[in-house]
Amino acid sequence: MKIKITIVSIALLVAINVTARLIAPFLGWENLVQNSPNIMVIHCGKPFQLPANVGIADATECDSEIEVLFVLKGTNGAGATRLQTDHELYQGENYLVFGHCNGGVYQAFENYKVVPIGNRFSTNSISGKSLNEQIKILSQRALFKLNRDIKRDQEQKQQLERLVGETK
Repeated sequence: MKIKITIVSIALLVAINVTARLIAPFLGWENLVQNSPNIMVIHCGKPFQLPANVGIADATECDSEIEVLFVLKGTNGAGATRLQTDHELYQGENYLVFGHCNGGVYQAFENYKVVPIGNRFSTNSISGKSLNEQIKILSQRALFKLNRDIKRDQEQKQQLERLVGETK
């Protein structure tokens, strides 16, 4: 009986490891830029819906329709397509994406490969600039957005803490 349990346990561990997606560690922005075949600004649309009778093993956290707004690196004729990622995406938001295209679908699984830059984006701010300048401008935009979100979240946290303190 112990042998059967051991064999089943080993088989399950092998099956889990085979289906696991490899997630690369963050090795720095220069490395990411160099090793990303596609770098683009996208506008996130509706979540992609599979037919009801179709299931995918090891599905991504987010699979959304996207519109490519600006290509920093890679092919320029992508148009509207999809993005699969483990980063949480929000419809109507724009993102700087470091990824690759696989079968007509962009993929960027590591969280650091998808950078939220807000819901407004003008290509004028990065047009005609070098790749490094474009990434710096978009990163500054992302940092500004993140700092604004943190400030808003801190204010909300303080309000909730006051409420909790008042309701004791």
